[in-house]
Amino acid sequence: MVKNIWFWLIQFFCWLFIAFIALSYSPLQDSDTKSQIVFFLSYLFVGLTIGNTYRYIFESINPDDITTSQILLYPFLGSCLIGLTFTLIDVTLGQFALKNPMIDFLILLFENTWVVIPCFFFYHLYRFSIIYQDRKQRTIVAENLLQISELENLKKQLNPHFLFNALNSIKALTLFDSVKARESIIQLSDLLRLSLNLGEQQRATLSEELKLAENYLALEKLRFDNRLSYEFNIERDLDNVLIMPMSLNTLLENAVKHGIGQLKLGGKITTSAFTDKNIITITVENSGFYDPKPKNRFGGIGLENLHKRLELQFGNKASFTIENKNKMVISTIKMPF
Repeated sequence: MVKNIWFWLIQFFCWLFIAFIALSYSPLQDSDTKSQIVFFLSYLFVGLTIGNTYRYIFESINPDDITTSQILLYPFLGSCLIGLTFTLIDVTLGQFALKNPMIDFLILLFENTWVVIPCFFFYHLYRFSIIYQDRKQRTIVAENLLQISELENLKKQLNPHFLFNALNSIKALTLFDSVKARESIIQLSDLLRLSLNLGEQQRATLSEELKLAENYLALEKLRFDNRLSYEFNIERDLDNVLIMPMSLNTLLENAVKHGIGQLKLGGKITTSAFTDKNIITITVENSGFYDPKPKNRFGGIGLENLHKRLELQFGNKASFTIENKNKMVISTIKMPF
């Protein structure tokens, strides 16, 4: 709305200026006021009428169908049409004397056409800025929809992967300890409820992720027994910090499956979280060795999806790294909150 108002104001003053210039250089300076007003208003009316007719015709064409030759041809034809009309006004109302009718008429036509070209340049500059903004907005919307779609697809891949590991734990327990198996079912019930709820969210609080992590590790503790120990080192007052859902749990799954699960004597998992300005850093440190050679440099499907989700949701503002240090594997996520 504001852009349209500015467009009409600029267009009106543009044709007003051209009409004033035309009157200043016409032989009507010594004529009566009525003739000057008629000449001036004729210029203004023709400029506004043809200019807006041209605008209506040009905007009725789909921008995606306009060719380069049309972009060059249409302004030229529009300028020539208004230039010709102005020349006829000069001859009929402006009392321009044509000593050599053909040559003088062509010179007058060239001068009038040249004068109105800036108006058409302004219009096309305005029009292309509108088209550019529209296409940019559509691109942003399309990219957002694509990102949302990709995020949802990645989450759907995560839940079955997570459920598969949990069911494997219960299956192992049912073979030799029914009491612990019943305990694991209670743990799994809470685990599934939390994972399903978090899987539907774009953000989750750190307290929700930690509760999910505690349930998951408690369940795995039933399976690994003394082979698995774990602890949490969480900075105070971070319960309500919003993070990407299922991110911490993905690191823990990887630590258990590729770390503790590969060691005869098991090992330890330490989860840490702290903030610096508006960045939260979550670290999972586990016994074992990280092999960067599998499917990709981030490991299996869980870590690959985690990396993609971070990129889609935060771009270059988030990071994910894995490294070996002092016989421990350190996985670190940094993301804004």
